Amino acid sequence: MEQPPVILAVVGDSAAGKTTLTTGVATILGPSQVVTLRLDDYHRYNRAERECFGLTPLHPDCNYLEMMEDHLFQLSMGRSIIKPVYNHKTGDFDARQRLEAAPFVMTEGLLALATPRLREPCHMRVFLDPPEDLRERWKIRRDSVRRGYTPEQVREEMARRRGDAIEFIQPQRGWADLIVRFFPAEPGAEQLSVRLILRPTLSYPDLSEVIASQGDPPVMRLRVGRDDGRLTEILEIDGRLSTLQAEAVEDVIWEHLPGLSHLRPEQIGTYLDGTDCRQSHVLGLVQLLIAYQLLLKAETLQQS
Repeated sequence: MEQPPVILAVVGDSAAGKTTLTTGVATILGPSQVVTLRLDDYHRYNRAERECFGLTPLHPDCNYLEMMEDHLFQLSMGRSIIKPVYNHKTGDFDARQRLEAAPFVMTEGLLALATPRLREPCHMRVFLDPPEDLRERWKIRRDSVRRGYTPEQVREEMARRRGDAIEFIQPQRGWADLIVRFFPAEPGAEQLSVRLILRPTLSYPDLSEVIASQGDPPVMRLRVGRDDGRLTEILEIDGRLSTLQAEAVEDVIWEHLPGLSHLRPEQIGTYLDGTDCRQSHVLGLVQLLIAYQLLLKAETLQQS
């Protein structure tokens, strides 16, 4: 490889939307340009062993952290790895697989920012922070349809994991450049709005003109606030924004990436709702803002 890969880390609790987010980002960048390191594969114990030891997958002792660190380092150097594979359906491990290096590396999981060696090579770090009732709904839908659990089993498992989530998952929020919080546009609505905490570690395209042209009431709002005591920008996007409004924002973002508009996919923001495929303009814009950062970094590395 002529230049080191650009690395994205996406962290969040189980069913926070990590895979949905990274899949859309990969669609924008081009699947052949991306390799994804899924850190669930680095569980130290299978499901039965975890039950026996009284450990949850969120606990560092339940994961091969040093192997995660080493494999991410190898990918950051443009080298391929041979990695473990965890099967969520069976709760056990499949045969190891070879993962080739690529221009963009996405690492996603429960503990993707848990240690300095996992954080250090990352060019962008994202933390997904949905409200607990929304995450519970997502987890029940996913685990009952694709992993064979009953809704009650999912609720019991979430309750069992709550302490570890507070101790080991939430502290990683402090290392993020971008914090993403999806929430219902209105009580009980399927449409989701999003609140983005834009830490000053990254620069974002100027959206002031397109925000001003969105009408009244506005579907996008940008303000300065504080998060964890730090001054930051907060961008809110209403889930009820129209296709035309979403396209106007997309156009502004692509204008800041001259020569890269050929990467623009016809459709972004798709996600699985159980077994149904749906689309969200809000999700698509979040994916595009993340891809923007990665493409910008790739250009910078190419010019250096």
